[in-house]
Amino acid sequence: MTNRLYLQDEFVQLMNTISTIVRRRETVKIYMLGNTVNKFCPYFKEMGLEHIQKMKQGTIDVYTYGESKLTVAVEYCKSSADSQNKEANKYFAFDNPKLAMITGGAWELALYPHLPYKYKPSDVLLTYFIEFNDNIYQCNIITVGENCFTYIHAKTTELQNPDSDMVYSLEFVPKPNYNRNIFKPINNIQKKIMWFFNTDRVFYQD
Repeated sequence: MTNRLYLQDEFVQLMNTISTIVRRRETVKIYMLGNTVNKFCPYFKEMGLEHIQKMKQGTIDVYTYGESKLTVAVEYCKSSADSQNKEANKYFAFDNPKLAMITGGAWELALYPHLPYKYKPSDVLLTYFIEFNDNIYQCNIITVGENCFTYIHAKTTELQNPDSDMVYSLEFVPKPNYNRNIFKPINNIQKKIMWFFNTDRVFYQD
């Protein structure tokens, strides 16, 4: 356990721990509990829990794995009426929507700045992409008048030029157009991209 980010290869470390406990037993049940803090928990991808982000509170999804007898049940617990109406909630009656996780079990989602100006296709100076959590995000560097910023939005189609488009991805891809870290640029263009993140000039679709 850690009070910071996830451990390196945390899922594999958990599996190693479980293998030590299970050994030859066939009746082991594993219970995992967590707060609704981060929708991009690495366990979701490692365990193939692909519907978690769309689950409604109070529902249970069951996952199976081919011919294996393994079954994983995922419950998005519903807050009880008592917890939603408890007297202590008065301490969290502020407007910040992040506090809904404390009072009602909603996901704690960060608030990100949205598109500050409307723009035309001719205002786009450069386009690059981010692959993350099985999603592709299109990033446009835009200039409107004297204002220059990066705008990130979901891309619903595949990459048109995967061998030449600039792509950031956590995967290990040897192609020269791929990079694993925006803050470790490998050419001058990527240095300019990093500048937008360092100076808080990045805006998001939602």
